[in-house]
Amino acid sequence: MLERMEKSGLIRREQDQQDKRKTLLYLTEKAHKLKVDYDDVSAGMGRIYYKGFSENEIVQFESYLERIQKNLEGWREE
Repeated sequence: MLERMEKSGLIRREQDQQDKRKTLLYLTEKAHKLKVDYDDVSAGMGRIYYKGFSENEIVQFESYLERIQKNLEGWREE
């Protein structure tokens, strides 16, 4: 996956100067620009599916989703 991201120009790799065993990954400018687009799309989708919800309802709903996620993560560990 990292190879594909590197070939697509989304990341660059550099060897750590302190510890030559480590490879450091950095997002490229192209990746940062895509994040801005992603954030815009995400905000637009949020406006669509949260239409008519109060801020309190959104917070409550998302807290339920977090609890469900934790339950699912715990289930894998059992």
